[in-house]
Amino acid sequence: MISVVVFAAPGRDLAHERTFRSIEASDIGKAYEVSMHPDGMTALEHWRKTHELAAASGTDLVLVLEDDVLVNRFILENIASWRWPLSRDFGAGWVYSPGGIYSKDDWYQGTRPWAMTCGVVYRTADLPGLIDLAWQKMTAKKDPMPWDCAVAWAATGRGKRIRVHFPSLVEHQNDVPSKVGNPSRSVLRTSRGTFRENWRRPRDDQHGKLDQFGRVVVMR
Repeated sequence: MISVVVFAAPGRDLAHERTFRSIEASDIGKAYEVSMHPDGMTALEHWRKTHELAAASGTDLVLVLEDDVLVNRFILENIASWRWPLSRDFGAGWVYSPGGIYSKDDWYQGTRPWAMTCGVVYRTADLPGLIDLAWQKMTAKKDPMPWDCAVAWAATGRGKRIRVHFPSLVEHQNDVPSKVGNPSRSVLRTSRGTFRENWRRPRDDQHGKLDQFGRVVVMR
């Protein structure tokens, strides 16, 4: 089972209408929790609260979505059949491909940190440590990192790596203004055509073999 948490801010009615409609048309249905930014809390505090909520979800994996995305119709099935969260190298899984960076399912090969946390899969047991490491970077007095870069930096520490899912299972709504002032036309703010709304993993796919009971085959 995979929990789903949406990291959300008020005042984004159009984005929310599209996002929640897309989520509920997928195999997530209504089984997701919205963490709305409350009054009296900073954006960074809300980021931490949301990810602590995700860490307490009680499932092995948790998907954290931002509130301005569209999702694949079979997103939970595709994540459940994705073998890489079982790898000892796995630090986090990007199911959104910023700028369509890869044309295959692969480990992120770039330098630390990375960015764009539109859709990220975490092992819930790893999240408390990732939150603490990211928090140190976000709140540093000198050159603090944005939260997406900070959690990507944390996920690539201690010998761990980021796995990028192909095709992209999440698309960013690039026509919705950012609440934190990010440039709306950055190349990273779409999957550049790698999003596949109706893609479903074949049972014999090399990146997600299933046994006769529908369970993911453990990677050696």
